[in-house]
Amino acid sequence: MPELSVVIPAYNEEKRLAPAIDSICSFLTGKKTDFEIIIVNDGSTDNTGALVRQLILKYQQIRLIENEPNRGKGYAIKTGVLASTGNLVLIIDADGSSPISELDRLLASIENGADVSIGSRAKPDASCTINALPYRTYIGNTFNRIVQSLLVPGIYDTQCGFKLFKKAAAFDLFSDATINGYAFDVEIIYLAQLKKYRLEEVPTSWNNMPGSKINILVDSLKMLLEVLKIKYNTLRGKYSRQRTESANEYTSSTK
Repeated sequence: MPELSVVIPAYNEEKRLAPAIDSICSFLTGKKTDFEIIIVNDGSTDNTGALVRQLILKYQQIRLIENEPNRGKGYAIKTGVLASTGNLVLIIDADGSSPISELDRLLASIENGADVSIGSRAKPDASCTINALPYRTYIGNTFNRIVQSLLVPGIYDTQCGFKLFKKAAAFDLFSDATINGYAFDVEIIYLAQLKKYRLEEVPTSWNNMPGSKINILVDSLKMLLEVLKIKYNTLRGKYSRQRTESANEYTSSTK
C-alpha cells in the first residue's frame, strides 16, 4: 500500500500534463515517498490518453483510468479517489499551477491533526506567491462570497485544485459526493464540515498557467447552479440522510 495517492483529472491535457508529472515524480522520489499517481482521462478528444500511456513506460507509479464520455472534473476526481490505495490522497490539477513542493504545507497540517487540508490562494500569508489574472481573481472572490453566504462560511478559497485527505475521510466524502462539475469542491468541503471532520485551510503558492479549459462565463454560471443545487439538497435534508446511512454502513461493517 503506497503512502500517498496522487489523483489528477485530465481533460485535453496533452500539452500541459507531462511537465507536471515530471515535477511530481521528481519531488516525491526525492523525498523517498512511496506513491502512486492516478490520472483520470475524462473523455479527452486530444492525445491525452496516448500521452499517459507513454508516461507509464517512464514512471511505473502511474495508473490510467479512462472515462468515456466526458463527465466533468468532479466525477473524474471521485473516480480517481475511490480507486486510490494510499494512506493519504492528494488531489492536484494537471496544469501544475499548484507547485508540488507546496505539499509539505498540507502534510504539516495533516500531521498536526487535520483530516482534510485544503490549499488556499486567498488566505493571507506573506510566504506564499500568487500569480493570478486580475479578472479571474475578481470572479473567484465573487463566487467565494456567494459560497460562504450559502454553505461554507469562513473558507477563503474552495476552488484551489490542491487538497490532501486522510484515506478514510477521502473515501467517506467522495462516496457521498453528487456534483460532477467544477463546484464539486464546495460539496466536499460542505460535507467535511457536516460530518465534523477536522478541516484546515492552508495558504499555498499558485501560478496561473496558460491553456485553461474553463470558460469564465459559461462555467461560472454552471458552478453557480451547482452551488444552488447543493443548497437545495441541504434544504431537502439529503445530506443529513447520507450522514445517517454512512454511519449505519460503518456500524454494520464493524460488527
